[in-house]
Amino acid sequence: MTGEKIPPMKSRRISFAAGGACLACALTLTFFPHSARGLEFPEVTPESQGLRSENLRQLSEYVRTEQLDVRAMIVLRHGNLVLEWYSGGVTRDHNHNVYSITKSMTATLTGLALEDGSLKNVDMTLAELFPKSSGLKDDPVKAGITLEDLLTMRSGLPCSRSNRTTGPERELFDRLQAEADRTAVVLDELSMVSAPGGKFVYGNIEPALVLAAIEDQSGQYALDYAKEKLFDPLDFENADWIFADRARRVPGGYGLRLRAIDLAKLGQLYLQGGQWDGRQILPKAWVQASTQDHTGTGYGYFWWIDKTTQSYSAKGVRGQRLEIYPELDLVFALTSDLPPEKVAAITKIISQNYILKAVASPDALPEDRDELKKLEDELELARDYEPASRKGLPDFRLPER
Repeated sequence: MTGEKIPPMKSRRISFAAGGACLACALTLTFFPHSARGLEFPEVTPESQGLRSENLRQLSEYVRTEQLDVRAMIVLRHGNLVLEWYSGGVTRDHNHNVYSITKSMTATLTGLALEDGSLKNVDMTLAELFPKSSGLKDDPVKAGITLEDLLTMRSGLPCSRSNRTTGPERELFDRLQAEADRTAVVLDELSMVSAPGGKFVYGNIEPALVLAAIEDQSGQYALDYAKEKLFDPLDFENADWIFADRARRVPGGYGLRLRAIDLAKLGQLYLQGGQWDGRQILPKAWVQASTQDHTGTGYGYFWWIDKTTQSYSAKGVRGQRLEIYPELDLVFALTSDLPPEKVAAITKIISQNYILKAVASPDALPEDRDELKKLEDELELARDYEPASRKGLPDFRLPER
């Protein structure tokens, strides 16, 4: 990324602020190139991009009325920033624990590693990826697990899940979380539960092995590799990757902390076929391969595919979402801390009843100054809104600056 700045608009601007960021609108409209450029996205009115301000205002009202712990919402349309919403003192500078959205970042780094030659292809086996593992020499079935088996959650390894309160999946997660070298334990000690390439079973072991393979094959720690290949070219700021073990390996399935605006940049990168500011950052073929259903369950390479809405998404527990709608040329990013048992219903309401309902046209709508003023007033209320449920949460569940 060249760092080229968008020339400032000379027309009058009204700033719609929530938590220190803004939805800026020019009363005399200025249109920008389709592709997102520069350090930040061009800030425009919803109507200039074919969205209704009324629906976005209603979305904010819904969050406050239902007392939902939503921290940030970003809407991009045609590469422009249509909505940037924060609550309770959260700002653009805060990062958020995105939980299992980390898996989709691991898939992105896999594509970058294939492009730079650190990884050869998705048919590489664990024996090739971890040639020094002694445990693989004694288990030819495990040694034959391929990178694609891992990317599609069909490894045949046991399942490790943190969003289970009890049971073997939670017990395995807690065990691995406490280990000094989680990768070594998985490779050398865990037994297979089924044949590779078979049943889809969603968990955290597969992305952990993929990220460890990228580290071993590239010779860089994950965060260093991500910064060089992706975060710096896209001007990510305040990114972190937590929960490292004593071998300094971070988990590939969780632990990433990103600003909401940078999460939206990841979505825009995919929407643009891997291009950013005139550069092909991520191979277009990898974007296409990652977002195709490889399992018959709506799962690609660590991305979820929804044929009903013609979209694909990255998802994290407690309501982290990155949704890409290619047909609408739209990206939606959400960070929150919602009750796990209500996440599916709430996020569906947010996306379908408000975000998608706001989309009225692929082209500009007539400006509606009355609705823009109402949206401005609502965003001011959102800036000071903080649900009671946010108080007393552990640090890893809170935004950080």
